[in-house]
Amino acid sequence: MGSQADRREDEIGPELLGQLKDQSEVLGVYDEGQDIALDLHEGLFNPSTKQRALAFLQSHRYESAAETFQRITTGPVDLPRGDV
Repeated sequence: MGSQADRREDEIGPELLGQLKDQSEVLGVYDEGQDIALDLHEGLFNPSTKQRALAFLQSHRYESAAETFQRITTGPVDLPRGDV
């Protein structure tokens, strides 16, 4: 029989680590989006706030997190691309 520590290591495999990475990516982008939403609420007409929001929504990081969120919640989904 293995020790309790051995069993815990067996439970944390590459698949679980990948899921944790994906979920942390989505949460990080969500947190950044919340910060930007607050900035927009406080300074909607501030040009630098508008630019920051647009840059965020057009970023690869945001797009990747949106795709990851879709995959996590509904399975693989083809999302429309803006370059079509």
